[in-house]
Amino acid sequence: MSTEAVPLSAQTLSFKELVFSDYERYRPGSTASWLRVVLRLPSLPGLLASLVLRAQQVLARSGRVRLAEQLRTLGNVLVGADLGPGMQIGRGFMLAHPVGVTMGYGVVIGDDVTFAGGVTCAGRYYEPQGDEVQEWATIGDRVVVGAHAVLVGGVTIGDDAMIGANSVVLSDVPAGAVVMGSPARRVGSRGPQEEKTA
Repeated sequence: MSTEAVPLSAQTLSFKELVFSDYERYRPGSTASWLRVVLRLPSLPGLLASLVLRAQQVLARSGRVRLAEQLRTLGNVLVGADLGPGMQIGRGFMLAHPVGVTMGYGVVIGDDVTFAGGVTCAGRYYEPQGDEVQEWATIGDRVVVGAHAVLVGGVTIGDDAMIGANSVVLSDVPAGAVVMGSPARRVGSRGPQEEKTA
């Protein structure tokens, strides 16, 4: 996967900057600090999941993959989310309800993305054979993914798209599209893209 698809913020921001950007999604207009983050952890399980995910992200980025993999179990125990290390996630990621969220190792997510509960970003193959290469989803900026949606393989989700609850995404989703169903099909548009396509 080329680094062009990876958000610059995922490559360069520190653990603190990433966690604080996530906190600001939960508490818009509030100034982030470690004290405020810690005080909100008991009532915001998504923020607790964010701490684990961001620690994994920064550790994997620095080459400490084994330690990042060990945090995967911590995420499962604390919030019921299975977070594979090696994901590249931009600033302001919001896990509204982290229980049941499963994300694979190579997922790339842009800025200000929201996941509801039970979202799965899965590889297309459980055990790649021969020339098969495991691919993971690439998700643009400001995307909303509804509860229990499944993104399969190397699909690309464009900026400002919305994936409906319980949808199964097997192919790319254009920017600004609203998709639903199994398999997911376009049912509408949202965001700035709506004006361009109207």
